[in-house]
Amino acid sequence: MQIRKGTAADLPFIRDLTKRATDSTYFIEGMGDAATGLVAHYVDKSTGVFETALGSENHTVYVATSDETLLGYVIAIHDAPEIDWIMVDPASHGSGAGKALMIAALDALAEKGARSNVRLTVVAHNERAKAFYRKFGFLVTGPVPDRDIPTVEMQRAA
Repeated sequence: MQIRKGTAADLPFIRDLTKRATDSTYFIEGMGDAATGLVAHYVDKSTGVFETALGSENHTVYVATSDETLLGYVIAIHDAPEIDWIMVDPASHGSGAGKALMIAALDALAEKGARSNVRLTVVAHNERAKAFYRKFGFLVTGPVPDRDIPTVEMQRAA
């Protein structure tokens, strides 16, 4: 597995990877149309967000690859500081891709001076993701208001 900066050559793969990743984490019994709509929104938005981040000095974009196959990606926002998007193909869960992407993003934020108060949001029912983020020092700080699907903010203290 390799971690490298994202490039425009990754754009054709972002939409499908985002679809697989959100399908596996947003849907639970009883979510119905809210989950379907949210997943469609994220999938439609993903390529544009990735492309915009590539062209921004305020963002860092990394991808995880194996044999030229995209395993996942992360987008960090420097001035927020925030892990804005981290998506890993469900087929790559447990491979270390997510861990390597998170380390790369946190290192990039630290280089910009953000060693603490980094935040991210996660769907409230995604216990696997919350446990993953806790390994990096993130703690749930509260709900994110006005979301169709219950979402919480997590923040990294120091």
